[in-house]
Amino acid sequence: MGAFLHVGFVVKATTELPASISRAKLLDEIEDDYPSDTYDCAESDKEISFTLKPEVIRAELLPFVRQVYEDFHGSPDRGWLKTTLDFIREHAAEPDWIEQAEEAELYDFSLIEYDLSDDFEIAGKGIRLYTTVIALGSEGKFLMEECGKTLGFMETCAQRAYASFKLGKAFRVFVL
Repeated sequence: MGAFLHVGFVVKATTELPASISRAKLLDEIEDDYPSDTYDCAESDKEISFTLKPEVIRAELLPFVRQVYEDFHGSPDRGWLKTTLDFIREHAAEPDWIEQAEEAELYDFSLIEYDLSDDFEIAGKGIRLYTTVIALGSEGKFLMEECGKTLGFMETCAQRAYASFKLGKAFRVFVL
């Protein structure tokens, strides 16, 4: 089976909370992956959603994306990378920046809203947070059988490398 290997960051996540797990328990258990200083949390009847805080986006999106681009692609001051950085500079402070980015169809700053999740076990229950990710880079076809440990290792290393950014915890490595 072949798929593309991507790097990116989680901008939104949603889950349905089982009756047997309290909101406080969920928040406590996922704090390392969805820190309260990075994500806003909103709750409706049974659904809980997490979105990146606007102040984190304003303060960190441009330098974070610039650093990832530099590490992944090389010089970010050319071509489509520069176009994306210019877009972020202009629109990151706007509340609908995600929708604007999707409409702009920026290369290597693309919204992926399907088939991605973060899975947790809390109080013996499997909890799945369905995620929306902005992909910042990808590699052609990636042939795989089982690579979860390798991808998890890469993600952990990247999160540590970008630990000076609150967005570092939002960083993901995934195959789709």
